[in-house]
Amino acid sequence: MIKKTFLLFIFSIVFINFSYAWQTSKAKRFAKTITEKELSEHLYIYASDEFEGRDTGEPGQKKAVEYIRNYYKSIGVKPGDLEGDYFQEMTLTMRGRRGQEPKKVETENVVAIIEGSEKPDEYVVITAHLDHVGITDGEIYNGADDDGSGTVALLEIAEAFKKAADKGKGPKRSVVFLHVTGEEKGLLGSAYYADNPIYPLENTVVNLNVDMIGRIDPSRREKNRDYIYLIGSDHDSVDLHNLSEQTNAESVNITLDYRFNDKNDPNRFYYRSDHYNFAKNGIPIIFYFTGTHEDYHQPSDTPDKIEYDLLELRTKLIFYTAWNIANRDKRLVVDPKPEKVTFTIPEEDLKKFHGTYASDLMPLKFEVYTKDGNLALNPVGMDQELVLEATSKNTFKQEIAGMEVSFEEGSMKLKIQGREISFKIVTSEEE
Repeated sequence: MIKKTFLLFIFSIVFINFSYAWQTSKAKRFAKTITEKELSEHLYIYASDEFEGRDTGEPGQKKAVEYIRNYYKSIGVKPGDLEGDYFQEMTLTMRGRRGQEPKKVETENVVAIIEGSEKPDEYVVITAHLDHVGITDGEIYNGADDDGSGTVALLEIAEAFKKAADKGKGPKRSVVFLHVTGEEKGLLGSAYYADNPIYPLENTVVNLNVDMIGRIDPSRREKNRDYIYLIGSDHDSVDLHNLSEQTNAESVNITLDYRFNDKNDPNRFYYRSDHYNFAKNGIPIIFYFTGTHEDYHQPSDTPDKIEYDLLELRTKLIFYTAWNIANRDKRLVVDPKPEKVTFTIPEEDLKKFHGTYASDLMPLKFEVYTKDGNLALNPVGMDQELVLEATSKNTFKQEIAGMEVSFEEGSMKLKIQGREISFKIVTSEEE
């Protein structure tokens, strides 16, 4: 005789799967508004020379945020910021190269919201970064894939949700469309939002981050075009991962490729886009990505190279996933986490590590200094500051870069991806 509890378990699994399929079928009529034609029309404008590469705080980036804001106004999606103008304004400090003064830049995230019909105080946050790298040596870096593709995907997803809301089929939970600035400068806009959230992080159910979904990875061994890389879906919530898989099976049914999903993958993609600032605050995330290519961070990343049929398919998948998360009865279950152990070193003690370090094995020197009560490491002549977290009185780590740093008298050891390099101090703060 089968136990009653087992029958209830089987029933619950069947019911959950039926619920996803039912929700996905409801969403399909609205997903039809997501088209390669509209994605292309948006992107040929957004990644045009007029926007001058959208460098953070520069005139081209200001044109980009106006374009995004005006689109949300045109389709009747409400502003999601406190002032009601769609902008979360901020002043970011861009660290200059060695010998240069830090530069303060006025910039903004763009925020829009479709409020939930039943659970308006729970939030599904969908992100894409609005900036790119600007102009170098007179050449405009248009950033069509990075991250024009993610930006226009959000615009189309917002339109689909708005069409549903206008028909009385609005999401149960609120859906926030967050276009973040300063990603190329170090995930700065998403870090600002995480430190100054418009909507409480404890009520943020999920972050779906979209960054570079318009191309095909030339290094991918499999030959099918209809794929997308998923990163992080199972890192914080098995519930999210299962929903993601089920949603894909019931909708576009493309290949979900987890090639880069490991946190220790040498490419470190998990740490290199804006979802990370949500994940480190305990919020489940999915990072949607289709890989780098020869035009990555080059002037040749232009809208004519985007695979618009695939961009449509991938955008629909993200819409369906957001739809199912926003409309399910219970919020996503977050997996329990081990308690994080922190190690604090007084700022006065950090000063003994300050200085410039060099190695015979590589030409690069590193400057070590204190920033905001932590030790920071910066390659001399470059703007690539890494803030380190103490693990003992003389050892530190940097999760994003996968780096471990240890100090002894007058020397520093840097370990990254299994390789260890020794450095000697060549100038100290006291000299």
